[in-house]
Amino acid sequence: MPYFSVSDSNKLVVTNYKVMFSSFKKTSNFNKIKRYKAKLIINYSDPLVYFTVRDPYQKAISFYKDKFQKIPQNADLSQPFKWEKPQRVFFPLMGLCVKNNSNLEIQQALLNTSFDDYVGLLTNCYQLDEHIHPQHWILNNPNYFMFKNLGIKQERLSIYKMDRAEEMEAFADATGFDFAQRANSTGKIKAPQNISSQALASLNNIYGQDFATFGYEIRQV
Repeated sequence: MPYFSVSDSNKLVVTNYKVMFSSFKKTSNFNKIKRYKAKLIINYSDPLVYFTVRDPYQKAISFYKDKFQKIPQNADLSQPFKWEKPQRVFFPLMGLCVKNNSNLEIQQALLNTSFDDYVGLLTNCYQLDEHIHPQHWILNNPNYFMFKNLGIKQERLSIYKMDRAEEMEAFADATGFDFAQRANSTGKIKAPQNISSQALASLNNIYGQDFATFGYEIRQV
């Protein structure tokens, strides 16, 4: 889960998948906790909460590069292999089923899905997995029955953009985050060069509140 307590302090770090999560897991003074524990700490200790966010376009691109390109490219299908849940939520929309399709067929289907096609699929399944939820849902998730709202006081919440170096430096100073701990990079995977107007419109619709809440520029179609 993307919640961390900071050792020897009354501080919490909250993030989303594809927003520094893998790097945070490797930071020695960050202790990964579940949502219910984060909620308890917030209720009883009133901690300072540090929330990292990312440009929604870049987050969507990073997810695509990781789940639709990097993982399939590197999958060793000569061994028993299980596709991840954030990939499997797309399978019904792609006409795929792990019981009826071989891993090779699934691998090729993922690799052959363009970014624009991925966004078209995303429109119909972004509610189904935390990796593709709008980022603001981490604070108040409409899908949850228990611990829906973390209940963080506004004056105790600080938001940092992972794509702004000066903000991440301030985040590191406040939390002890180790910039050397970089993990799960998709930098070697080629990014889509162009995003169609239709895909842009879909991303703007899905993540519109993230753009507005976190101050990211929304591209006009």
